[in-house]
Amino acid sequence: MRIRHACLVAIATASLLAPATVGVAAEETTASAQPLAERVLFVGNSHTGRNGGLDWLIEKFVAAEEAPRPFDGEAMTEGGVTLEYHWQNGARHAIREGGYDTVVLQGYLPGAATQTAEPFLEHARLLHEEAAGSGAKTVFFMTWPRGFNDWSDLGDVMEAHRTLESGLGASVAPAAYAFELAEAERPDLQLIGADRVHATWAGAYLAAATVYATLFDRSPEGLPYDFGITGTGVAPFLQRIAWQAVTEWRQGTTATDEEAPPEGD
Repeated sequence: MRIRHACLVAIATASLLAPATVGVAAEETTASAQPLAERVLFVGNSHTGRNGGLDWLIEKFVAAEEAPRPFDGEAMTEGGVTLEYHWQNGARHAIREGGYDTVVLQGYLPGAATQTAEPFLEHARLLHEEAAGSGAKTVFFMTWPRGFNDWSDLGDVMEAHRTLESGLGASVAPAAYAFELAEAERPDLQLIGADRVHATWAGAYLAAATVYATLFDRSPEGLPYDFGITGTGVAPFLQRIAWQAVTEWRQGTTATDEEAPPEGD
């Protein structure tokens, strides 16, 4: 299992200043909200661990803020595993003893013989309860369905995360929905690699921007960090899509919801 620790204690300097308009509306929202996450544990599989690691990517977003602040991210990842694996292999102890204020959980609906979301939902609940017992908030990082050998589609993934959100009162970072929005508007952008499973560089940036927006309740729009994304306007586009996805998810106005036929039709 990969266990990574990254710590950023940032002090604002003139060289780190971003445009003054960055996330103004969102900052006003968070001013009256609960304290922002500073010590975060990321638990998941290769979707959390690849492309530098979600903890490292979030650290870079935080460092790009106009007034950078402390952020301490750690990750527990293992390729191909589920939340059930993490429940049985150290995550409980890490959550209980780590002193985190937020735990980001990432699993997927595997192509199991049962073809049901129940194993995912059950272990998501157990890990959430462990986090709550330690005083930490939970954010579920919603990843996209695999492109092969899988029974679930985007609707299944979104429904499972809606269930977690409503049943547990936890937050959801709707990266899978952000991918759907981005692909609809910019089909020329490749967000998932040739293996039809893992995010490309651009996809990883969009996923991280969505988690960042969820964790800190602010838009990543205007942040100068671009993760080396090439192409004119691509990074700003992905920043905008991340915030759109988070906003629509919270309002319950996702395109999938809007397109669902009324009951009885």
